[in-house]
Amino acid sequence: MDSFVELIEKKKKGSLKVYLGYAAGVGKTYEMLQEAHRLRQRGIDVVIGYVEPHDRPETWALVSGLEQIPRQSVKVANREFPEMDVDAILKRHPQVALVDELAHTNIVGVKNEKRYQDVLLLLDHGINVISTLNVQHLESVADKISQATGIPVQERIPDQILRRSDEIVIVDVSIEELRERLRSGKIYERKKAEKALMRFFTYDKLSFLREMALREVAGDQVRKIYERDLLSQPAAQLVEEAVMVALSSDPTHVQVLIRKATKMAAQFSTRCYAVYVQKRSEAPTKIDATVQRKLQNNMKLAKTLGAEVITLQNDNVVEALINFAVRHRVRHAIFGKSKKAPLLDLLKGSVILNFIHDSVGIDVHVVTTTGEPSYEKSPNP
Repeated sequence: MDSFVELIEKKKKGSLKVYLGYAAGVGKTYEMLQEAHRLRQRGIDVVIGYVEPHDRPETWALVSGLEQIPRQSVKVANREFPEMDVDAILKRHPQVALVDELAHTNIVGVKNEKRYQDVLLLLDHGINVISTLNVQHLESVADKISQATGIPVQERIPDQILRRSDEIVIVDVSIEELRERLRSGKIYERKKAEKALMRFFTYDKLSFLREMALREVAGDQVRKIYERDLLSQPAAQLVEEAVMVALSSDPTHVQVLIRKATKMAAQFSTRCYAVYVQKRSEAPTKIDATVQRKLQNNMKLAKTLGAEVITLQNDNVVEALINFAVRHRVRHAIFGKSKKAPLLDLLKGSVILNFIHDSVGIDVHVVTTTGEPSYEKSPNP
């Protein structure tokens, strides 16, 4: 906590601290509230911007004694929905605001669509924020977790929001303890808990989620060491390993490639480029409107996940990609596996094969996208 207090005192923009967990009930909100009391004892001005106690007595007990900013009530179809009042927090302007459930989607009629956008606004105004998040809500792993658990992840946030944080704290409990909390009614009511134990809270699924959360925090620590010990040196650019993902004019499954590329770039703490080489035959007036819409949606997703989107105009796709890669110190190039049969690749020419043959010093990653989900609309970040 001392390091976070130092950040609070030094930075002009707000600092972000995130308590990351692998499932509901591990204790993220509880830990956040405990820290709030410790900060308050040290004279730090802390308020609750939004906390969801989930009717847990231990959590409610920690809410007591902390100033709460009243929530705003939003009326939709004769129903009242409580949401965080960002304007009220800005007017109060505390040193630290507690904002639970970072991936939450606000009800229609609120200033921002997503709660993480509210948090970014607070940070821009110099308010420090402590928040909570479960790993499955990260965009880069959400689809993988949905496939592993069989449960769709509806609420997602761009990974760059977590990378924007100054400190990430893993809230970890054993799987046995978490399941026991569930059985005893500390997470959900007992009737709901029994179904959860058989569906989402199985040993296999929780083990997978826990590993994903631990990997995310480990990767964050590596990134911070890299930034502290290497990026401060003038020679850092010489060892940069930028990542490039090649976007296609047939972009049905490109979202899988974009997520892999941005995740890899985050692990290397480097830049990610999403590059589309537009041939004359693929001008907007010449390609199908559906394909053009998918391409634009994929470019939007790439930007959301932190990639720099580049459009090049060249009838020689391989040449354009190689020249770009050399100029921007790209070390890793990601392509989707061709739908053509291998023989047709050889007879008609393959962008991947030609890129591998002509490029030097670039690791080429060929990703199979068969069976991965595709979207007509850009996914909600």
